[in-house]
Amino acid sequence: MSRDLEPLKRSEFDLLVIGGGITGAGIALDATLRGLRVALIDKGDFASGTSSASSKLIHGGLRYLEHAEFGLVREALRERHILLRIAPHLVRPLRILIPHYETATRPRWMIKLGLSLYDWLAGRERIGRHGWLSASELTDQVPGLRGEGLKGGFEFFDAQMDDARLCLEVVLSAVAAGARAANYVEAVELHHDRNGQACGCDVIDRLSSECFAITARHIVNAAGPWLDEVCRIDDSMAPQRLAPTKGTHIVLPGIGLTASLLITHPDDGRVMFVLPWMNRSLVGTTDTFYNDRPDDVAPMPEDAEYLLRAANYYLSRSFTDRDVLATLSGLRPLLRQNKANPSAVSREFAIFRSRSGLWSIAGGKYTTYRSMAEKLVDRVAATFSETAAATECRTAEHRLIGCPVEEWSTFCESAQNRLEREFGLDEKLAVHLLDRYGCRALSIAADSRVDSKLWSPIIEGEPETWAELQFQAGHELAVYAADHLLRRTRLGLFHPELLEADLKWSKSPQSVRLTRS
Repeated sequence: MSRDLEPLKRSEFDLLVIGGGITGAGIALDATLRGLRVALIDKGDFASGTSSASSKLIHGGLRYLEHAEFGLVREALRERHILLRIAPHLVRPLRILIPHYETATRPRWMIKLGLSLYDWLAGRERIGRHGWLSASELTDQVPGLRGEGLKGGFEFFDAQMDDARLCLEVVLSAVAAGARAANYVEAVELHHDRNGQACGCDVIDRLSSECFAITARHIVNAAGPWLDEVCRIDDSMAPQRLAPTKGTHIVLPGIGLTASLLITHPDDGRVMFVLPWMNRSLVGTTDTFYNDRPDDVAPMPEDAEYLLRAANYYLSRSFTDRDVLATLSGLRPLLRQNKANPSAVSREFAIFRSRSGLWSIAGGKYTTYRSMAEKLVDRVAATFSETAAATECRTAEHRLIGCPVEEWSTFCESAQNRLEREFGLDEKLAVHLLDRYGCRALSIAADSRVDSKLWSPIIEGEPETWAELQFQAGHELAVYAADHLLRRTRLGLFHPELLEADLKWSKSPQSVRLTRS
């Protein structure tokens, strides 16, 4: 599965999707499974924007209940259940603890009521029931949790995911089903027919600077925070649809968490999380309005300071900026609303169609990407008379490319045994590969069996191996070092010196080296 632009140049598509984040990826997969001829492009790498900078949660959104967004929460809980089934290697149940202190702004009965409603909205798709823990039980389970004034706390359940890899697997699943996808291809101008309807797009390959045209009957703008920019290449007078908010996370050393903490910031009461992630701790997120260009989004020192204050308020260890291992910032492509508080802006989404027929989708949240895609493709497919295009959505049952046919735990047991016995991998490496690649871990092992050196770690003490980079270059559309090290793995977050290197491949696919540019 290599990056190939020729089919984009010579084919006529039913649907061109601009934007390779999770929303665009979901649309491409849905439309392809319905029999449409689909092209998917992104001016950067897949998931290189917001879809790799989320809180890594697949969740109903407990805090949305305070805003009476019951429909959004119910839909998200339903989607959580679907994703646990179609991508069990990337989406897993997560236990979440809510410490309750004497100074809490929300009384215990209110939290209890919210959790009861949350469980009820999940119905039979509930992962587990919420419960109450004593103060001693909480401090036993959360190393270093502040005990002063602690009354106890609640536990409930949601899910955690690998956001960048989940997005990538949706793209790869679409390609496996027949879609054409290319990263680093930027839309620069829309074509219009004699009736003024969008019928194609001029693009530029950002690797070679080659310009060419893609012809399509329909075009979807799923560019996330760049949505307004794409609208303006269709119509320079297009109204501004978005009021993006910036979310920043910091990564701190691991503190031994086996569950997530849901806390409220001591300054403003904003709900946030401390999550176990990659043997470290992910703290976030901020939520502030953002008015600059999406390309310029970056974490600011005050973002990290804000998150550190929350971590230090609840945990006995005193973290400083020297403890921050990595910082991630992304933009939520939220709909423009008359809200003074960014956290009060709804995560509902909307579909727009311009006078030229350009479809645009804005708003929403990662968890509901599949449902959002279904609703948009329903509307696009309704314009086709062909039987294939009129078929119903299949993505709720379609396993992603790394999901095995059999039940996940059964597969893991047999696959791990095979990786260890047939390919000679140790248990830790076998588990790592299965957790990241699912059933495709066996393909990595098969590709790499001729050169045992590929199983050497890229960085000593980290689980990533050279074999993964080889596989990503050949099968996962990775082009640059950052594609490998920031999205297909996260090694570059913690070892940024690697990002200054080039990936150099010899003619033999079994030989790869990181060399200085």
